[in-house]
Amino acid sequence: MGGEAMAAEKKGEVGRKERERQQHRLEILEAAERVFERNGYLGTTVEDIAREAEFAVGTLYNFFGSKEELYGEVAEKTARDFMEDFEGVVLTKEDAEEAVGSLIELRLTHFEEHRGFFRAMLDAFRAGGQEPIPRLPGSMETLYERYIERVSGLFERGVKGGSFGEFDPLYLALCLEGIINAFVMYWSRHEPTEPLAVRLQKMRDGFLGGIRARAKGARGTHNEGAADA
Repeated sequence: MGGEAMAAEKKGEVGRKERERQQHRLEILEAAERVFERNGYLGTTVEDIAREAEFAVGTLYNFFGSKEELYGEVAEKTARDFMEDFEGVVLTKEDAEEAVGSLIELRLTHFEEHRGFFRAMLDAFRAGGQEPIPRLPGSMETLYERYIERVSGLFERGVKGGSFGEFDPLYLALCLEGIINAFVMYWSRHEPTEPLAVRLQKMRDGFLGGIRARAKGARGTHNEGAADA
């Protein structure tokens, strides 16, 4: 076998091993999320996660150094998966109002899919001194800053296009975040009594209806002033 062929074969083997490693890493993270959902942060051990993922504990430690690191990695994976959908689905919509409605749907749907892990996150922060509060990766702060910037951009587009009233786009973004997070925290503790579709419609109607009303009112005032002149 020639040198180039051997090099290509070696490169292919390295690529295959890296793909296998990434697949194993993903399997461990998915198993960790399931265990955190079932047992909570305090009730979970690395051994539990290894058993769920069907890996030896020593093998798991080849990928992650501690339960705290696994918790942070699961949280970051959840955030990155959301951002991928946000940028690929919400930000591609041309109509600002449609995009904001799609964002509300994505946030609530994403919460429903990971509700157990969100509950585990809240439990971890409420646990007090039983265990050190697990630290989230610093990269999540960067993701959140990017998210708020993009959402502000959606509202800015809507304000400039006349769909929304003359609100500060950043304030609109933060208000929407506050509303969604309040519901997420409540539903983490209380089983929703209405189907997701009903909750989505109520939230869309309430939030978008409010900022649309301001826009229509502002246009009406402007038209009356022009008529009087």
